[in-house]
Amino acid sequence: MGINVQFHTQTLEALIGGANTLDSTSLQVSSLDEAYGFIETYGYDVKDEDDQRDLWRYHRRAVTFIQTELLNEGEKIPESLSDPNQLRDLAYLLIYASTSDQRQTSIQRWACAILKVMHVLVHLDNDLFNQYSREIQDQILKPYNKNIFEDPTVGTYLGSPSSPGCVALKKYDIKPFKTSNSSVTKLLAKPDEVAFSLLDKMGVRFVTKSLFDVFAVLRFLVQNHIVCFPHVIPDQSNNTLFPLNLFMEVCESITKDQVLESSDIDKMLMAKLEKEAERAEYKLKVNQFTSQDYRFIKFITRALIRVPSADDNGRKFSFFYPYEVQIVDYETYLKNLSGQASHEEYKARQKEKARLRVLGY
Repeated sequence: MGINVQFHTQTLEALIGGANTLDSTSLQVSSLDEAYGFIETYGYDVKDEDDQRDLWRYHRRAVTFIQTELLNEGEKIPESLSDPNQLRDLAYLLIYASTSDQRQTSIQRWACAILKVMHVLVHLDNDLFNQYSREIQDQILKPYNKNIFEDPTVGTYLGSPSSPGCVALKKYDIKPFKTSNSSVTKLLAKPDEVAFSLLDKMGVRFVTKSLFDVFAVLRFLVQNHIVCFPHVIPDQSNNTLFPLNLFMEVCESITKDQVLESSDIDKMLMAKLEKEAERAEYKLKVNQFTSQDYRFIKFITRALIRVPSADDNGRKFSFFYPYEVQIVDYETYLKNLSGQASHEEYKARQKEKARLRVLGY
């Protein structure tokens, strides 16, 4: 008997070729026994009632997501796959996804689509944020909230309004925690994303009154020990608002005896940029869904989270968790709300890509 030289190309691509599982168009499962073995390796015991219940719950959520978020009017998942009473055993999804019929609306394509969304849901549900969301939120937001002062007379400030270094704000927002649908869409839309690399599940946003104050917020966060800059993830930083090199040159040109308001420095900054635009050094992290008109400063940093351990030794379980900090001046904030830079347009582009990866068309 000769050597078996048959290999499943997409499996090898996923293992050593850098391909994302969500870009696979088929599996290689030909029997229920093979399907059960695949599911067990994936992490679930088909003989365990709790695992069975969890898997059917993921199936239901995946079907609902596809139907409500990705399908166009008139499109429908075949009931033989969406109805548990007709499907009977989730292992059949793996077998259907392994057949050779890859026509646009074939059972094979629909089975792959459901499995892809189930895969994303499983990983999201088993992320640290899902397990310790309250502890993560409380510990990350505490130092920020402690330094936000809101007064109906003087307005909102980062830092006490009477203290040096405080920054007047137009808005301070706690970024809404990503809903399940939002996170699923993002993971489906971006080939390089996996659940543990979703770095913006939570965050804060500062909207300042002036451009100069955007940088003053950065200084305040570090000097008041709210952000520890060694914990910043370097390749996630983004500055499309104002070039750092020109900002520093303007600041260094101001003498100590000059008494200036933030608005005065803003005029100097804009004059500098207009005169020396060819020297501007921005920090752009490319995002295929973000409009080129969108301007902001953003960085991802990490906080060390401590939660009670399950054992009885009194020690705490600790881990780093990432979150996003956005800062923008009010004028730019208003521009970002409209046109191609708007959040609605961003989400529409993201959802279109998610549909393409799940359904293939």
